[in-house]
Amino acid sequence: MGLHATPIVAKNVVIVGAAHRSGGVPHSRNNVKGYVRGFDIHTGKRLWIFHTIPKPGEFGEDTWLNNSASYTGNTGVWGQMTVDEELGMAYLPVELPTGDYYGGHRPGSGLFGESVVAVDLQTGQRKWHYQLVHHGLWDMDILVRRFWSMSPINGRTIKALAQPTKQSFLYVFDRVTGKPIWPIEERPVEKGTVPGEWYSPTQPFPNQNRRPLIGKASPSMI
Repeated sequence: MGLHATPIVAKNVVIVGAAHRSGGVPHSRNNVKGYVRGFDIHTGKRLWIFHTIPKPGEFGEDTWLNNSASYTGNTGVWGQMTVDEELGMAYLPVELPTGDYYGGHRPGSGLFGESVVAVDLQTGQRKWHYQLVHHGLWDMDILVRRFWSMSPINGRTIKALAQPTKQSFLYVFDRVTGKPIWPIEERPVEKGTVPGEWYSPTQPFPNQNRRPLIGKASPSMI
């Protein structure tokens, strides 16, 4: 394990992600898990840890079938993280679990693989998440994102998070609540024929040809 992106410092916290060796041809279904950690900048004491593969009893554990969360690894955050200090939230772009191109050993949609996860800056508690690829099989890791401002709606300006991807899709969310700005549709997708593989029956598709769910976007960036 190592780092590909700079740890991010915000207020009194330094947040460190994790990078693994290339997952295209893993030697085993077992690998180290890419947890994210927050440390006190003055003492070095660990303040929190976010389990990108949930432990027993945690939210999202039921998205891992056949006890696959116990041995699957990766789901690191090797891309650059972002923090909104005013909101006290950090935004984590999580890669897919072990096996970039095969996931028969990890059935289920597999949270928080290939998700944008917003956590509390001070505690690491999950505020919201959105999984952009269910049970990834194509190495569509979630990379760095930008923030957009939005035009006033009912007297307030929406703070938004715009997430580009390797899919050439742009997912745009209210970064406070995680609600999509434009509709994101769960569409049925064709199953492959690889023996032993588990395929998600649907995948999310942003539909920016439809009207925004929350007002009209302006081109200004912040």
